[in-house]
Amino acid sequence: MKLKLILSAVLLSSFQLFFAQNTTNDTINSTQVNTASDTINKLTPIVVNTVANKEALKEEAKQLKTKMREEKKALKEAKKLEQEKKDFEKKQKAFAKQQDKILSGEKSVNKLKTKISNEEKSLANRKEKLEKKTSKEKLSDTEIEKENIKISKQQIKINKLNDDLTKAEEKLSKLR
Repeated sequence: MKLKLILSAVLLSSFQLFFAQNTTNDTINSTQVNTASDTINKLTPIVVNTVANKEALKEEAKQLKTKMREEKKALKEAKKLEQEKKDFEKKQKAFAKQQDKILSGEKSVNKLKTKISNEEKSLANRKEKLEKKTSKEKLSDTEIEKENIKISKQQIKINKLNDDLTKAEEKLSKLR
């Protein structure tokens, strides 16, 4: 390090001597001696200043590196927090969607139950009407058979609704 400083001082003094303006012949020797000593005197504080500047620059570089590291850490933390937030929102949406599916499943189960109860009431009413008419003997054999066919169709419909109800309940239990 010292060697570099000394060489740079010598180099600077030689440049100054090389590019110095020529004066008259009487004062050439005195000017050259004065110029060399002046150059050395001038360069000594510059050399000291450059060493101090280099140390200050090194210190600034260290500070900048630490700031950059801290900024990178802060950026990573911000990205991590943002990703966690996105994941949380995604989980929240999935949970809400699951709850909606459960609610729609419950609605379909309730709807099927009401349909079944309505069909059973209708079936009971139809059977009562058939019994009343047959007891009064107002119906012929073909009309009785037609009513029996309607009753059996309605029973088949009730059985299908019961199957649908069991499927909907199984689906709902899976969702829960």
